Amino acid sequence: MNRWVCLRCYESNDDSAPTCVKCGLLRGSTPPAEAPGQAQAWSPVVPPKPGVLGGLLRRFAWVGVVAAFAIGAAIFNAQRDDSGQITKGGTVAINELRVGDCFDPKDLDVEEANEVDVRRCDENHQFEMMFTGPMQDGGYPTEAQFEDFVGASCLPAFDEYVGVAYEASRLEVYWYFPVEGAWGDGDRLIQCAVYDPLDSQIVGSLRGAAY
Repeated sequence: MNRWVCLRCYESNDDSAPTCVKCGLLRGSTPPAEAPGQAQAWSPVVPPKPGVLGGLLRRFAWVGVVAAFAIGAAIFNAQRDDSGQITKGGTVAINELRVGDCFDPKDLDVEEANEVDVRRCDENHQFEMMFTGPMQDGGYPTEAQFEDFVGASCLPAFDEYVGVAYEASRLEVYWYFPVEGAWGDGDRLIQCAVYDPLDSQIVGSLRGAAY
């Protein structure tokens, strides 16, 4: 679920909300300038966030395309150095993303995906992977179980990676989880990325950004 942030009070709002639920500012509007000496009506401090995280996307099973990945190397042309850092951007399978990778989804409007475009972090990008980890085996989790795992695993990782508590940060979390078919094929991986809802063209890493 996509969300937008009010530019006056920094409240996080549902994508369907035409106005801010806290201060009533119209979506996309810039708050009027204050008269000299007038006290600020809204604090620039980001308020505590609700429990629902910024966004989620289902990940296809990356089965049946491994041969294409090997044969079509000219298409899947991302490259890493010996330390694992991206040195050349390109397309990779989502489950190949590592913590610290910067990337852009192919299409944010789709509900399911299996690949993204990775970038060097000193190039324009929107997302940065900050946690990857498997869920326990068992039946396909409910949405609540997925969210519980993300809350228990990704939010502490966010605090450490960004350098500030999630609740106090303006940054948001975007996460990938396997579709049911992928889960049946053994995919248990949950991946959480950090992004700035106020800046879709980030240059540089958000590791240690502390805001």
